[in-house]
Amino acid sequence: MDAHQQQLALAAIRRHYLFASFSEAELERLLGSVKLYELSPEQALFSQDQPSKQFYLLADGLIKLYRTAADGNEKVVEIISPGQTIAEAVIFMRRSAFPVGAQALNPSRVYGIDGATYVALLQHNMDACMRILGDLSMRLHARLNDVVNLTQQNATYRVVRFLASQLPSGARDGALLYLSSPKHVIASRLSVKPETFSRIMSTLAQQGVIEIKGREITVSDITRLFEFE
Repeated sequence: MDAHQQQLALAAIRRHYLFASFSEAELERLLGSVKLYELSPEQALFSQDQPSKQFYLLADGLIKLYRTAADGNEKVVEIISPGQTIAEAVIFMRRSAFPVGAQALNPSRVYGIDGATYVALLQHNMDACMRILGDLSMRLHARLNDVVNLTQQNATYRVVRFLASQLPSGARDGALLYLSSPKHVIASRLSVKPETFSRIMSTLAQQGVIEIKGREITVSDITRLFEFE
């Protein structure tokens, strides 16, 4: 990275709470291990079961995390947005291999951070250790909630709750949201078939709950959206 890119990387790292407890000297040391990856749409960042020596911070773009089953079917596990980290938990595992694959959904810039350098800094920084433990705990609870929703709730519930989760705080009737991921990716994330996802969206539109224009969704009736079954 050139000097300008290094400054952008430092600013992005400094904003993220996993690095907020580090001193300027520690951040400069960490910056020395950072690599910039510029990905095209559908380009892989890493593959499932690939040995891992880095974790990542998404600067801009969109990344999907997915697992490939033995039969070749792909299941989207998570969609990563700018400002989120990827695979930080892996650097603490005895077997350091990525449990998922990662692929860009659109042009993306990602900072790769050396795991060994980060762990070495953590060994002298209890505040940072507590922050990452908190993050991992929250992610565990989020995954448990996902398991409950994907196993105990029907497809309509999952789609409706997904749309509701995309609304800004305090949204009212007429609120706009944009599906930043392709519909088949969202369907995989929700464990529904793409045709089922499209059918549910069409039903919502036919009943006047939403309006659809490509990836732009207008929520015409927020109350009915939350109550829809």
